[in-house]
Amino acid sequence: MTNKKENLRLFISLGLAGIMVAAILWFINQLSSTIIPSPNPTSTLYSLPSKPSFMNLGTKILVKVQAYPEKKDGVKAFGENDFTTAVEKFTASLKNNPNDPETLIYLNNAKIAQENSEALKVAIIAPINFDINLAQEILRGVAQAQNEVNNQGGINGKKLQILIASFENRKDSGLLDDELVQDKSLVAAVGVRTNPKIYNEKGLVLVFPVERPSQAENREKSEQTVISQLNTPKNNYLFHVNPPYSNLVDIHARYIALQSRNIAICGDVPSSTSNSTSSSNQNLVKQYTQAIQDYGRTVISTPCNLSDTNFDYRAFVKRAIEAENASGFLLVPSIDNIPFATKVAQEVGNRKLLFASEIMYSPKTLDNGRDLEGMVLPVYWHRDANKDNPFAKTFAKDASKLWKGDVNQRTAGAYDAMQVIIAGLKQDNTREGLQKVLSNPNFSTSGVTGTIKFSPSGERQGEALLVKIERCEGCSNTGYHFTLLNKN
Repeated sequence: MTNKKENLRLFISLGLAGIMVAAILWFINQLSSTIIPSPNPTSTLYSLPSKPSFMNLGTKILVKVQAYPEKKDGVKAFGENDFTTAVEKFTASLKNNPNDPETLIYLNNAKIAQENSEALKVAIIAPINFDINLAQEILRGVAQAQNEVNNQGGINGKKLQILIASFENRKDSGLLDDELVQDKSLVAAVGVRTNPKIYNEKGLVLVFPVERPSQAENREKSEQTVISQLNTPKNNYLFHVNPPYSNLVDIHARYIALQSRNIAICGDVPSSTSNSTSSSNQNLVKQYTQAIQDYGRTVISTPCNLSDTNFDYRAFVKRAIEAENASGFLLVPSIDNIPFATKVAQEVGNRKLLFASEIMYSPKTLDNGRDLEGMVLPVYWHRDANKDNPFAKTFAKDASKLWKGDVNQRTAGAYDAMQVIIAGLKQDNTREGLQKVLSNPNFSTSGVTGTIKFSPSGERQGEALLVKIERCEGCSNTGYHFTLLNKN
């Protein structure tokens, strides 16, 4: 009887021991499957993600315009961690297409990996699949800033690494924001977001390189929230390198009111199926209408909807002039409908004054310079502004040399956004530290638009400039350029 009990105890003990051994082996196996050996920091930093990601350092071509074979080979090599080949291929691609900021960013990232350098990582949110021109303009400013600071040795010895963030479907916008704020290796982000509050909540500095009418409402709410929390531990992580869009509208509306008594406005009226861009455009039309009326002028009642497929621009112009005595026409198109705005301008000809929103401040507008000559637009930056600022002169000169052509205010804004981040990181390269540096009332840095400093709510004070399309001899391949007007 005793032997049977002892045998039973032995059997139970062996069984429990076996279960424990099996559990330990299973745990070790699971642990080893999730931990990837990392012989050096760079190998894991540049390895391909295990799941689809909205973020890219150099393993995917996002800007597919003029994707040369060398660029494709560079991306392939980057994905295989062959950074020497990636550097060679990206360099060769830039010789064929120097006006490609994505390739320059990938080249600088590949150099960091090749040298196994310490780096500080900043994300750039680029609307590549929705507004390729705006995306390229922003990327040029970012790439130029990265190229300059890395060629100068980096930020306190650490190179600047740029991660390009982009999404294909608007429904993924929030997922991209989630991924960015959760990536603890990021110290800051640059871009325009329609719902930026998550950056405040998760503590990631977001610098806006451009201003959009759609940002106005969100910006106002954000500023009110921040002001109400100034005496609490929660602080503002949102910063704007340009003055509010309302300043742009006000300066322009005041000028229009001085020149014309009755103004016809052409914009995009959103339909039930329209996207946020059309809605944003309609808000801008309302802002202009109110501002012009506040200055004592009349906005004529004849509607002008550039997004209407049945819109008769000839009939509109005729009625506006003959029936309502329009003395000026203000064009406020969305990007997609700039060609229709140009048709309105062609019909107006030189009979009446022409004005347009800053969305038409682009080299492409000058392709129709003959039809748009004399048009006045509001801008945040012009290469002839701040002539006494050596920083601004150097930027314009270096940009023309780097990109083999002139750049606009969106590139300048992106460049200034990076200058803000670089200056802040030189003082503190942590997320929390960067926020404290930029929020300090004594913080300031030089930008191409002048001295940059922020209010407690992250706003930058300043006024807009006015430019006019004029004919020129040999200044561009179109024969037209934007000239800077004296501020009135």
